[in-house]
Amino acid sequence: MNEMTLGSEFATAPYRLDDACAQAYERAVKAPRRRRRRINIHTDRNAAAKAGFVAPIAAGEHTIAVALELIVDNFGERFLRDGSFDVALVKPVLFGDTLTAHARVARVEPEKLELDVWVENQEGAQVLIGKARVRAARQ
Repeated sequence: MNEMTLGSEFATAPYRLDDACAQAYERAVKAPRRRRRRINIHTDRNAAAKAGFVAPIAAGEHTIAVALELIVDNFGERFLRDGSFDVALVKPVLFGDTLTAHARVARVEPEKLELDVWVENQEGAQVLIGKARVRAARQ
């Protein structure tokens, strides 16, 4: 990737977090075969409805993975070897939401770039906000 300058922005293609994606993630990461399946707001529509949600809530790690993929896809080993990622989940992501991860270069230093990172749902509401830091490209 070409070096980015202050204010450069980039984003992922929209990612629809449908029931199939959310359930596959849940089964693989949170409920591998060695664990028994739990009924909760992340896996069951009735449990989510009882908690006041219109659909189950995606696992927070799934939303974080959408944002992290953007950084890794754009910076690769520069991020994996020397980077950091500090985010907060600020709004629930429901099964059926479409997510788009964004990043903007917020600070350029000789040795590193600091990025503002956020994920929006289909309504433009931010569901995740935070910072990423990556090693600057060698000239």
